[in-house]
Amino acid sequence: MKFSPSQAHYALNVLMSQGKLRIAHIRKALKSREKEIRSLRERLAALEQFSPGASAARAPRRPGRAPRAARKTRVRRIKMSPRVRALRQLQGKYMGYVRRLKPAEKARVRSVREKQGMVAAIRLAKSLGARK
Repeated sequence: MKFSPSQAHYALNVLMSQGKLRIAHIRKALKSREKEIRSLRERLAALEQFSPGASAARAPRRPGRAPRAARKTRVRRIKMSPRVRALRQLQGKYMGYVRRLKPAEKARVRSVREKQGMVAAIRLAKSLGARK
């Protein structure tokens, strides 16, 4: 069954409004289409290399790799204030030292943390862990 562009557009809108199709599905289909086109171009370039009139200057690309300009690297950056970063580092140190302690020692460190703060608790946990 073949659709005209306007019929395909209408069908997509109806399916999305009924909740049977999500935008993510459409994007995935379009992305796979772009990959297929890129793959076909790479295969064609490889075939052109072996044809009698092919120039030696044009080298084929490795299969499965997009040109540098087409590749996009996503880097997810979590914006964190210096204060939050410092608190998380303290929490990590605390958890790292407390993890190795016995339950009675953990309770002792926990009470010190409540009374004197995280830094004192880390100091105590470090000293308790070093004795072993």
